Amino acid sequence: MPYLSEEVALLDGLIAQYFSSPRISETLREDYLTVHRHIAAGALTQRDYQRICSAADFLLPLHRSSPSDYKLLAGVLAKTTSILAAQ
Repeated sequence: MPYLSEEVALLDGLIAQYFSSPRISETLREDYLTVHRHIAAGALTQRDYQRICSAADFLLPLHRSSPSDYKLLAGVLAKTTSILAAQ
């Protein structure tokens, strides 16, 4: 997996925090639950990378007040964008 352990922990936590709420559509919750399972298994698919890219892009502005989280999310977004461009 191309992500650092800190990036995985941040992704996992943010997915749980923002995308598992009952206020989120069931389809979106299921999509990110799948990403969560694939992260845990170390077996991300191209679709997972697309979802991670979308999530990081969405969450980045929400974390400007936390420099460490912002930096990690920006790194995740850059890595994921590169992975998708290479496929």
